[in-house]
Amino acid sequence: MKLNYTCILALLASTSWSFGQSAAGRIDATDRALPSPAKEAVQGGTSSVSNVSASDTGAQRPLLLKKSGFSAQVGFDSKISYKQNPLGAPGVLDQQADAVWENRFTGMAKLGVYDMDSSVVTPFIGGSWAMTDFTYKNENDVIQDLSTLNFNTTTAYLLFLMQHESGWAFRAGVMYANDISTEEDTEEYSEFYPSIGITKAYTLNNNALGVLDASFGSHYGTITDVDGAATSHTSDELDHIDLTASYSIIYSMDNFTIQPSYSISYRKYDNGYNFDRKDTLHSLGLLIDYPISESFDLMFFTDYAKRTSSGSHATLYEFEKFDIGSGLGLTARF
Repeated sequence: MKLNYTCILALLASTSWSFGQSAAGRIDATDRALPSPAKEAVQGGTSSVSNVSASDTGAQRPLLLKKSGFSAQVGFDSKISYKQNPLGAPGVLDQQADAVWENRFTGMAKLGVYDMDSSVVTPFIGGSWAMTDFTYKNENDVIQDLSTLNFNTTTAYLLFLMQHESGWAFRAGVMYANDISTEEDTEEYSEFYPSIGITKAYTLNNNALGVLDASFGSHYGTITDVDGAATSHTSDELDHIDLTASYSIIYSMDNFTIQPSYSISYRKYDNGYNFDRKDTLHSLGLLIDYPISESFDLMFFTDYAKRTSSGSHATLYEFEKFDIGSGLGLTARF
């Protein structure tokens, strides 16, 4: 069963429910974004609030990397999760509910630390390669075998982080990403994403941190196969700007780290079939992390997301999703 973007956009032209089950819907529903090194360092390696310390310049550096010179980290994580509505389809919550297996390799390098009076600037390069495998099969559904939508994602980015002595961390960078169909071994979608962001981590009490994060960016994408028969569709119709804000609490209890979080994202589209489309995405999540060793973690996670939309085809894009799962993560720093 071949389900490339030509087929996907034809489904969109004929039925909104079918489009919700497509790979275009899958990509369109993601939260793909540049990393926030300050936020990720606090989330991923802080068993005690006291790990966030000030440097000799007075600038806070909540980064679990060396304070000068070159340093890097590589990682691998494997997650299995039960996803209600894994493709972000409109309608009822349990559209083709599925167990989804995700494996990801990551790498990041810090290219020095540069003091600038009351702040420090750090350039980063990094990337990842991820495999997403669906397992659902039902001959009575629109897509009888979701494994035909299995895909691999490659990302690469350049990022500059500036940490001020006040504790605020500012970032700016650009990311490239593409999705490759596992079944067809062809590129379905690619994009460039320039973005800016800001992070603030602060102490709530002896065992908890609060983390504020906000970002703004613009997605410039290309759908490889566009339905030539439907002239309203264009290869750039998934282009959009996004403005996202989130708040997390990181609570340390014995060896566990418990992190509830909430985010809201506004997105605006202006091309092709998505002309004058505006989305608001709410996400409420919980992450529980248990370090088996210094570089090996066991995690449990759950997330609820809801998207509302306005525009000519708003009902195509509104959905609810719920995920629950667990995974293992391995990180090496040098």
